[in-house]
Amino acid sequence: MLGLDAASLAFIRDNLPRLPVLASLLDTGTLRELEAPAVHLSASVWPTFSTGKPPGEHGQYFPFQWSGEDRRYRRIADPRWSEEFGIEPFWHRVAKAGVPTIAFDIAHALHEERAPCLQITNWSYQSSGAAKASHPEALSDLKRRFGTRPIGQEVPVPKTERQCAAIRDQLMAAVRAKADATLHLMQRPWRLFVTGWYEVHRGGHNLWPVEGDFASDAAPDAMLAVYEETDRQLGRVLAALKGTDTALMLFALHGLEPNRAQDHFLSEILRRLNALYLGRGLNGSSKPPALNAMAFLRRALPPTLQYQAASLLGEHVQDWVVNRSLTGGRDWSTTPSFPILSGGEGLIRLSVKGRESPGFFEPGSAELSDYVAWLTAHLSTIEVAESGEPLISQIVTVDDAFPGSRRDFLPDLILQWAPEAPVHRICSPDIGEIEVALATGRGGNHNASAFLIAKGDDAFLDAVEPVRDISELGNAAETFLLGRQANPRRRSASGDGCGGSEAPAAR
Repeated sequence: MLGLDAASLAFIRDNLPRLPVLASLLDTGTLRELEAPAVHLSASVWPTFSTGKPPGEHGQYFPFQWSGEDRRYRRIADPRWSEEFGIEPFWHRVAKAGVPTIAFDIAHALHEERAPCLQITNWSYQSSGAAKASHPEALSDLKRRFGTRPIGQEVPVPKTERQCAAIRDQLMAAVRAKADATLHLMQRPWRLFVTGWYEVHRGGHNLWPVEGDFASDAAPDAMLAVYEETDRQLGRVLAALKGTDTALMLFALHGLEPNRAQDHFLSEILRRLNALYLGRGLNGSSKPPALNAMAFLRRALPPTLQYQAASLLGEHVQDWVVNRSLTGGRDWSTTPSFPILSGGEGLIRLSVKGRESPGFFEPGSAELSDYVAWLTAHLSTIEVAESGEPLISQIVTVDDAFPGSRRDFLPDLILQWAPEAPVHRICSPDIGEIEVALATGRGGNHNASAFLIAKGDDAFLDAVEPVRDISELGNAAETFLLGRQANPRRRSASGDGCGGSEAPAAR
């Protein structure tokens, strides 16, 4: 099971002559486009895949997630907090049933010390964090042989042409290192091998071939170069399986497209609307004021300096800076709602007593319901200043979209953006005009385009046939490996093993 994180199926199809391995898999494998919660919460896809549960049940929507009790952001992997999430991955159940299993660099996996198999996380993937392993000696061996975090750090600021070229080269080297490490670990005993490759995800954010001042200054073929190298390295892994009876799931849990995020407005929108709700006046400037000194420094420092500083500082310092810039100076007694970090979505959290500390609204109160209705109505009037088109196409309530036992870890409202690209100026009769530019340097951003390419024998394809959602991928692996009854399927002419030979059984 090999996940190409945030791989764009549309981009792959547009460049098939340059991607022969992926082209061959699309031609001979069983392709299925899948449903995914990324349409609302892009960063929830890996825990949804791992646990087989929707976000309301596992509680994860972002790797650096809001804690209402602490009124700050915390890493999901924080051992003081991670116990509260529904996190048991499907491969633990498979391993406990006696199937030799390796889980290598699966995003947001937790509690390596409990893993009944070899589990290595965060050696080289998109989100920052400390690398951990169920077998520390295996992680040390990987670092010694193939380097420490070959993919490097992600710094969401605009990059120069030179920096983009360096990112391209680093990602090409990183995917070679990921393939080397994958092949090295495959020499150990296994019947289930689950891994994630994150280089096209990083490349899609920083190197997407799109024009616009919101994007970094990448060469037109930079992202394709990363896909081409990924294709070559995928070919190396498949060549190692040729002649065996190994079945393959190649999947992407979400995709990427040209960036259309508008979350750069959200903090100022809510500041102004909350002031209106509380009967307070607005300042007359169209420029949003800095919340505090740390936020001012993040805005004032040149992107190149921020990029260099973030690359040098440890994650604890970075986390402190982010928390100070986003929450420092906020008067919680006058904060009915506030924005929370996301991958570009508009995520709003309501300040509810017993969940937030101290909290603004009583849970379940008429005042809270009235405020949500009031806020939704006022958000819906916001337009793009130049064109008059709506800023927001839909407002989703999380109670409706993701109910579950851990729903309170999630945001409360999700804004779907209407414009096709980031805009600079918005306005409404309630908030006046706001002018601010998206400053992440991301030419590409997430969408919900998930897919699966399956290759294997009839028994394997029988197990895969019911899969329609990314949450069902792990169940298909369990069904196949543990011999449970699978749903019947229509026989496919492409049911050969990934090495091209007849495949009577799983590896």
